[in-house]
Parts: sequence; C-alpha cells; structure tokens
Amino acid sequence: MKRLFLSFGFLGLLLWQSAFAQEKRIMTLQQCIEYACKNTALMQKSALDEQIAQAQNQEYLGIGLPQINGSAQLLYNFELRPAFLPAFFLAQGTGSPPDPNAEFVPVRGIFAPRYQGDAGITISQLIFNGSYFVGLQAAKKNKELAKQTTQANKMTTIENVTKAYYSLLVAQERAKLIDANIARLDSLVKDVKALNQQGFAENIEVTRLEVTANNLRAEKMKVDRLIELSKELLKFQMGMPVEEALEVDGSIRDYQLEQIYDSDAKAEYQNRIEYQILETAITLNKLNLKNKQIGAYPSLVAIGQMGYATGARYFSNVGDFSNRWLGYGTVGLQLNVPIFNGMQRKYQIQQTRLEILKLQQDKQNLQKTIDFQTRQAQITLKNALTALEAQKRNIELAKEVLRVSEIKYRQGVGSSSDIINAETAYKEAETNYFAALYDALIAKVDLDKALGKLGQYLP
Repeated sequence: MKRLFLSFGFLGLLLWQSAFAQEKRIMTLQQCIEYACKNTALMQKSALDEQIAQAQNQEYLGIGLPQINGSAQLLYNFELRPAFLPAFFLAQGTGSPPDPNAEFVPVRGIFAPRYQGDAGITISQLIFNGSYFVGLQAAKKNKELAKQTTQANKMTTIENVTKAYYSLLVAQERAKLIDANIARLDSLVKDVKALNQQGFAENIEVTRLEVTANNLRAEKMKVDRLIELSKELLKFQMGMPVEEALEVDGSIRDYQLEQIYDSDAKAEYQNRIEYQILETAITLNKLNLKNKQIGAYPSLVAIGQMGYATGARYFSNVGDFSNRWLGYGTVGLQLNVPIFNGMQRKYQIQQTRLEILKLQQDKQNLQKTIDFQTRQAQITLKNALTALEAQKRNIELAKEVLRVSEIKYRQGVGSSSDIINAETAYKEAETNYFAALYDALIAKVDLDKALGKLGQYLP
C-alpha cells in the first residue's frame, strides 16, 4: 500500500510538472512584439479608439439619410382656453348697428374641444448642405488619424519590448560567461588544493582562489536576479500577467550588429508615423477651414408631415377612430440662407488659417528634428560599435592573460596573486563588454526608430 501511495504521488508530481511546463511561454522577439501589440493597455485602448472613430464616421454619415420621427399626444383641456370675439358678432340679430369700438367678449367652448388628440410622423431629407459633404471627408480623415495613432503606439510598443528583450538577452549571455568562469576557477581551486596537499602550494593561495570563486558566485547571483528583473520588465512591456512564466528563445549572436547604416543616408519623412499624423492634422484643419467657408452657402431640406387629429367634447368620442380621427399631410422644401452672423464666420476662418500656419511650422520643425535624430543615431551607433569592438578585443586579451597566468602558476613560475589580478581584469573586461554590447543594441533600435524602420521587427 505504501508503494502504491508513493507511485501515485510520483505520478501526480510528474503531471503537475507537465502542466507547469505547458504554461511556460518560450517566445522569440517577434512573438513578444506580436503579443504586446495585442495585450498591452496602450494597444487595446488604441483598438477601442479606432472603433470609436469608425462609429463616429457612421454617425455623421447618418445625417445625410432620411430623418423620420413619430409623435402622438392626447390632451385634456380641464379649463378651456377662451376665445375673444368682437361684441358686434354677438349683437347680430338685434337690429342694432355694429359698434367698431365695442370691447371684445370672451367665450369658451366654441372653438376649442375638451379633448384633443394627434398622431403623425415627420420626415426630412437633406438635399444640399455644403458643410455636410465637407464633414464626410473630415470624418474619413478622422478615422485615418485613429489608425495612424494606433500605428504610432505600436512603434512605441515595439521599441519598449525590443529594448527590454535585448536587456534580458545580454543578462543571460553574461550569466553563461560567469558560469564558465566559475567552472574554470573551481577546476583551478581543485588543482591548487591537490598541490597544497603535496606541499607545493600554500594554504593562503588556496584561500585567495576560493575567495575569488565565492565572489564570482555572488556575482552570478546578482546576474540571476537581474535576469528575473529583466523578465519582469519584458512582461510589463508586453502586457503579460506577472504570474505567467516566460522564457526567451534567442541569443545575442542572432542579431547582426556589424551592419552599419550608410552615414549619408537621410530619413524618409513619410516613414515616420509622427510625420504622417501631422500631415493628417493639417488636412483636417484645411477641411475645417473649407467647412467654415462653405457655411455661408444656403442649405436645402425636403420636409413632409402626415398624421391624424381629433377633437371631442366627451372622452367616449375620442375612441371613434373611423369618424372622428381625420387625416392631414404636408410636403415641402425648406431653404435656409445665412445672411449675417455678427462677423463670427470671418474670425473663425481667420483662426483656422492661423492654426494651419502653426501646424506647417510644426511640420518644418519635425523635418529638422528627424534629420538631427537620424544623424545623431548614426553617430551613436558607430561609436557604440567601435567601443564594442574594442571591448571585444580587451576581453580576448584579458582571457589570454588569465590563461597564461594559470599555466605559469601550474608550472611553478607564477603566483596566485597573478591569477587573482588577471581574474579581476577579466571580470572588468566582461562587464565593459556587456555594457558596450547593450549600448550597441539600443543604438541600433534608436537608429531604426529615427529612420522609421521599427516595423521591420514585426515578422
């Protein structure tokens, strides 16, 4: 029975581990970006803004469709409104001549029924309104602006995810190198301990090397924590829940940092989404200007109304639909002609023209900014690659010095101090190398952003 219990327990543990393994995500950079573009709050909000713009476009389109409204009312005049008639109307038949100066006499119940009812529909159809047709163009552009804003947010998301992803890859690469160093140093400590037992090495030398090995292990623990922090940052930038497990599938060696963009290359302004958004804003303001100008034109609307009305002295007669409800109907055209609005339109047009001039100034300034950002990013990437190449040579030299120091020590012509110094120099070279590597990766992302090429990170 005990063996059976242990078997089931072991099987349950395997099943739990299998379920945990299935939940763990192993993702490439492209997969991380795709996930982020669907799950971050910024992108989800942008998707909702696009739907709102689409609904607004359809709403405005509905203005040009027939407008149909129905109405019905039933009134009880608990106190009838009086009618005022000239006194000579009431004096007719008496033989007296009418007195034009006689006072009006109030009468009730003659022209107003106690109960009144009305039911009908009103139909209107816009025939011509210049502002409406301009508004249709503006609604279409507003929809386009929402899409461009989504694209801008996507570029921001790509930039943030890519930088976080590179940070994680650099930390993992650094951890691998530290593991190799620990394994090599542990082997050296083992050899020195053997020499110490044979009387060829002092205890202080063993102690120094063990201290160096312990420092490396402490450094490895720091890097492991940095890896976990980098994963949390990446999940945050992706919009992934904290409780989900994430591993990245890739290596720094997968990315060609040696490729330098042509230093004379100029950015295509149209590739930058900020430039596209600004051009759309200028177009919208021009449509707004056109709308204010065309607002001085007449508008024409076709109208129609039909229904049934009734009036009765007694409530019981209100329900006599066949005899007491009588139909009516009208059709016509309504022409509205703006004549004078206190010069409001003039100054509205003036303000809109000034707004367009401001946006055009922003456009020129953005062009200069893009040129500067491109040049700056190119120089930064060149400097970063130069520094990376130098640090790569330094780490190779430091590694060679360490190797020679270990060989000399084993041959009895070197000291443990030489090894420790070489180990310290090698560790510093590693730190500088990975810092230069991260700087180069970030510089490449910044240059892609300046050139409007962040979209290439999508598959």
